[in-house]
Amino acid sequence: MTLQEYFYQLTHKYTSRKEDIFSLWKTIQKKYSENHRAYHNLNHLTELFNYYKQYSEELKNKDVVAFSIFYHDVIYNIWKKDNEEKSAEFAIKELSPLSLSPTIANSIKEQIIATKTHESKNMDSQFLIDFDLAILGQSEEVYQKYTHSIRKEYKLVPDFMYKKGRKKVLEHFINKPSIYKTSIFIDLYEKKAKKNLETELNKLKNGFE
Repeated sequence: MTLQEYFYQLTHKYTSRKEDIFSLWKTIQKKYSENHRAYHNLNHLTELFNYYKQYSEELKNKDVVAFSIFYHDVIYNIWKKDNEEKSAEFAIKELSPLSLSPTIANSIKEQIIATKTHESKNMDSQFLIDFDLAILGQSEEVYQKYTHSIRKEYKLVPDFMYKKGRKKVLEHFINKPSIYKTSIFIDLYEKKAKKNLETELNKLKNGFE
């Protein structure tokens, strides 16, 4: 199923107005196709929906997680630190034409914001966080491609500043008791993710010396 098909299937449950669904989809497509996005783009959403499909039976509210996937990076500005909050606000405003209950709308907002802290006590949110971070535990080749894409997104940031910031991010994840929240993802990716992060950190440290 394509992203557009996922979106149409999802939103059709909450409105019969095809023009509203089309408009919402075109906005998502436009946002995630912005020129500065080398990683946080439509391909990223596709990756998350691959995990969503694989682990859908583990989710209590599949629709909330699906909406959160679509909108979790809809606002992405490398110079700002409130992208998740802005994305959550954008999502709620965009989805206002749909007949979403206040509970669903609030859950979407909370889940999107949880992708900033990578912490949540809600199991569905924990799966969303793990879907989002699964890239860290992939093969060396895939991980290296990911790091190159991230650097492209920050191409306007001088090298010394980027390395300093990137080191802080890597150390943050390495020092966590566990990167992933669910036992499934811990078993699958934790060890490899820590190794990938440590390898990248060592390379950056060597570059400073």
